[in-house]
Order: sequence, then structure tokens, then C-alpha cells
Amino acid sequence: MERMNFSFGEWAATWSTRVALRLYAAAEHIGQRIQSVRGRFVDFGQLLRNGRSRLQEALRQGETELATILADSNDPVIVTDDAHHILAANPAALTLLHVSNNNLHRFAIDAFLPLKQVHYFERSGPRFIKSAERRGECEIRPLGGNPKVVEFSFQANFILGRHVSKFHDVAGRKRLMQSAYPEAASTSKSRWIA
Repeated sequence: MERMNFSFGEWAATWSTRVALRLYAAAEHIGQRIQSVRGRFVDFGQLLRNGRSRLQEALRQGETELATILADSNDPVIVTDDAHHILAANPAALTLLHVSNNNLHRFAIDAFLPLKQVHYFERSGPRFIKSAERRGECEIRPLGGNPKVVEFSFQANFILGRHVSKFHDVAGRKRLMQSAYPEAASTSKSRWIA
């Protein structure tokens, strides 16, 4: 085997070529990584734009649906926020609460409920997720009127941060049931008493 002798100039040229090739490979690798990261940023930006437009569309659709419920429902419907402030109500709800539309925004739903029933109308769970509808009975204390027991349904986050409560007159429903089915009402009464 023959040994090759390089001069310093040849050695420097060989070494600088190897370093240049390695730097070129590293730069190419970094360039590919930068392109990959750039592509991810572009994809993420597109995802954000699409998500924002979908969220805005869902909010518009929810607002339209809420306006329809307020306009079309014969039962009292009240819209509240997380602090229980009344934001909107249909005419049946104004009648139930004995409040005018002008004064409605001065009240929280707490003003019309016994203290032990306020929690029925609170959002439970994550702030941005529509929760399951809660149903039950509560006592409404209208301004200047006699307390009334009503059935309610409460939907938290019907629209982001807006909660919908619907009310149904229990006494009126019982009177209607008794007049329509007197024998069923008497048997159901005895069933509840026993």
C-alpha cells in the first residue's frame, strides 16, 4: 500500500470541501425543517380562520333560533347570563313576572325565586359547552303578585354565555287535566296521597 503525501494546501482544500459538503447538507436539512414548520403555521392559520368562521356562523344560527323561540313560544321564556341578569323575555314571561319590558333589564332571575331555588338556574360544567336540559318545579314570586309553582326547563349555554329558561303553569295544567279526565285526576290524587 502506497502512502500518499498531501501538501498543506491539498489538505486544506480537501478539508474545506468536506466541511462545505457537510454545511450544505445541514443547510438543506434545516431548509426542509423550516419549510415543514412554515407549512404547519400555514395549516394552523387556515384552521384558525375556518374555526372562527364556523364559530361565528354557529353563533348567528343560535341567535336566530333564540329569537324564534322568544317570538313563537306561548309559554314564558327568559334569557339570562352567567350572573343571572335577565337579558330578554317574551310577553308571557313579562306577564308571569309582572314586569314591563322597560324594567326587565334591572332584574336578575334571583329576584323572582326563593333563595334555595336559585341554583336551579346556574350553569354547571364547562363555560363553553352546551349542557343537558335541566327540568323541575320552582316557585316564581312575581312583583306585586302571589307566588306561583311552575314547571321549568333550563338550558345552559344555549348560545355562548346565554341561558334559556322556559316555564309552564303547573296549576293550569292540573286544572286542565282534572276537567278533561275527572276520574283519572281522582285516582292519581289518591295514588299520591297513599
